[in-house]
Amino acid sequence: MKIKHYLLVLVAVLPLLNACRKDETEQLSLPTIAASNAITTTGFANGFFIANEGWYGHGSGDLHFYDYSADTLRLNIYAAANPGKTLGGATSTLQFATIFRNKMYIVVKVGGPLVVTDANTMVESARLTTMPDNDGHAFLGLDSTKGLLTTGGGVYPITLPGLTAGTKLPGITSYSGDMIKAGNYVFVHAQTEGIVAYNASSLTVARTFGTANLCFALGKDGAVYAANTDSLIRINPTTLARTAVKLPFSTPSPWGAWRHSAITSSTTDSTIFIVRNNGFMGGTTLYRYVIGNTASLSTPFITLPSGQYFYGAGAAYDKSNNTLVVTTVNGPFTGSVNTVLRYNATTGTLINSNVFNGWYFPAMPVFY
Repeated sequence: MKIKHYLLVLVAVLPLLNACRKDETEQLSLPTIAASNAITTTGFANGFFIANEGWYGHGSGDLHFYDYSADTLRLNIYAAANPGKTLGGATSTLQFATIFRNKMYIVVKVGGPLVVTDANTMVESARLTTMPDNDGHAFLGLDSTKGLLTTGGGVYPITLPGLTAGTKLPGITSYSGDMIKAGNYVFVHAQTEGIVAYNASSLTVARTFGTANLCFALGKDGAVYAANTDSLIRINPTTLARTAVKLPFSTPSPWGAWRHSAITSSTTDSTIFIVRNNGFMGGTTLYRYVIGNTASLSTPFITLPSGQYFYGAGAAYDKSNNTLVVTTVNGPFTGSVNTVLRYNATTGTLINSNVFNGWYFPAMPVFY
């Protein structure tokens, strides 16, 4: 295991001190929402997914599904749809998932694999077992025949649908994470090289923008947003011009134990949301930047209920109903009480919550 993953070991070991079982999945339902362990292998179109890391050293991660129509949370839906298959081994971490052209691409960190499923049935259709650099972080689909995969050593083209890895792209040789396509460019976040813009057609380097901690969000104004230690960065995806707005807090480095970034944006309002983490995870406040209004950053937009702490990406925007989906655990670094909270993204009002027990470690919400 690479030294860069030492913080994951800390997260994995702390639950042992509580002497709790990995298979504990009892549902605790708040009055606003019902919870259910009933799992089907179809009907995943009306809701969103929660990708879970899994309990490091004890088993692989899986995904849960929040069903809008039933107000229920279905647990471990990948395992239910694919008997006998797993998303990596006990020392791997399911850290990223995304839906592209009705397929879900699930990326497992520290050894892989990269798995493709049907987004409506979760039935697996393809798998890349041998990962470049023996590591995988994020996937970005480009077209019907090609995508990109970031790893612990750079960015690789992936042939679709067969999942063949090509030659590493030029320009990045370090630990790499989130990606976004905007305009004619693909933006990649790397530890050493910082934000790198590639020409989307040729996949050659167009420009670099310096190091950053949180990447990326696509604003309603069409710009790409990221954050370095003390500023919110705006990149024009047409001209590649860069500007910055000072933040009233500092953002932590993600590279000790990489996860999908805690920055997201609204498609309804001209707003960017940033989770204020304390260190590489944790934290209890979320800030909203109204584009063009620096005063909007002066106070938190959302403060979590007492005893809850952001985990993984922490928050993501659901454009289907203008909500922020927030994932928490009951400790600043670890916890077996997981909560999914839904907030109105315009007002910050809490809509409902769902609590589920177990050492799941929610990595990120995933939307259609």
